Amino acid sequence: RAPRSGGRLQQQVAQRDPEGLRTARHMIRAAVAAWGARERSDEIELAADELITNALLHTDGGAVVTVRVLPGVERRMRVEVEDGSSALPHRRDAGFSGVSGRGLQLVEGLADEWGVESRGNGKCVWCEFIVPDRPSR
Repeated sequence: RAPRSGGRLQQQVAQRDPEGLRTARHMIRAAVAAWGARERSDEIELAADELITNALLHTDGGAVVTVRVLPGVERRMRVEVEDGSSALPHRRDAGFSGVSGRGLQLVEGLADEWGVESRGNGKCVWCEFIVPDRPSR
């Protein structure tokens, strides 16, 4: 049976480190599979990738990615991306042909909840997904 709570994985991703980004993506994919969330794997992986990419592109440092299963009545998988910048993210209008500016809109559309928490030395942008309470197959 997949754990109801207590599962937690963490990975540091340095700026301009494609291998670190690849490792974080692998960690997220493995967590999704191990914690019985395969039905939402595409949504979780895409939203996580957006949050990580935003942190790496719009701040002056790396990021710490944490994936965990939250305790509670409904089982949730939470992705957190922490960085050292105090600047809060904001939704931008990408325009019709804009390449940039859709990340937070995408996260908002994919996740069941998302938000931003100020931290003493930066911020944490997070998103949560309700996942089935049954083992993966």
